[in-house]
Formats: sequence, structure tokens, C-alpha cells
Amino acid sequence: MAKLGGLSIPMIMGDWRLIIEALEEKHAKNIAIDLESVSEDEAADICEDIDKIEGLLSYLKQEYENEFGSPTA
Repeated sequence: MAKLGGLSIPMIMGDWRLIIEALEEKHAKNIAIDLESVSEDEAADICEDIDKIEGLLSYLKQEYENEFGSPTA
């Protein structure tokens, strides 16, 4: 991660999977929210969270694949 200044954080395969699964669950919950039922500010925050989570998931899945192979393996 660029924000870590090149610092490497060693994680085992299970750590990666738990983080990815937790983020996927959070993403699914955000996607399930009816944005019409919340205020504009809340909807904007939810959309921002969705975008951030999607970016983070993409990054983590790519790093996982680089380290351990396909995430479905």
C-alpha cells in the first residue's frame, strides 16, 4: 500500500481471506440499502463507502492473487 511507505505487513492466507470476506459483507450491506429511504447526505456517504470498499477489495484481491494464487482456489 502506498500509504504505508513501502512497509510490508506479513499476513497469512487466512488473514487475507477474513479481511476480504468482511469487506465483501460490508459491501453487500451497503448495496442492499435503498438510497431513496435515506437522506441525501446519508446516501452520499453510503455511495462514497461503496466506492472506497470496491477499490480496496480490488486491491486486496489482486495482492492476494499475487501472493497465493486465485482467491477461489
